[in-house]
Amino acid sequence: MPEKALDPLDKKIVCLLTEDGRIPVGDMAARLGVTAPTVRARIKNLEKAGKLKITGLIDPLEHKDLITALIGLNILSYGKLDEILEKLANLGYVTWVAVVTGRYDVIAEVVVNGGMADLYRLTTDIIPQVGNVAKSETFVIMKSKRKWVCLPEGFRDW
Repeated sequence: MPEKALDPLDKKIVCLLTEDGRIPVGDMAARLGVTAPTVRARIKNLEKAGKLKITGLIDPLEHKDLITALIGLNILSYGKLDEILEKLANLGYVTWVAVVTGRYDVIAEVVVNGGMADLYRLTTDIIPQVGNVAKSETFVIMKSKRKWVCLPEGFRDW
């Protein structure tokens, strides 16, 4: 059965939350011309369906102890891409990871808080343990605009 697309009200709710994740439900309801219980129920259903996650984001460039990087990976065994993607997604430093087209098979965004030594350890010790990585290339993000990230799992005690 095909996955149900967002309807116009769901899309408007997501847009409002994208503008301000802390907007009160009552304010959203008034702006959308629906009741607050309708908005609450819609948000709950979107979260339950895995189509919406409300979370805090940080600008990593405003935290001088953090290094954000993109890592492009070439994988030896294409049949194992889903398995490798899952392993990479579960690493404590990874904010997101995706199978892509182009020069690399997989791209991962990582955030580390131990300086270059931490990034070096991640790229030379941790990622190779995932297996089937033929080569990788790391791109340190030196400056960006409109770049907000969720802290990865490894930062729960940050």
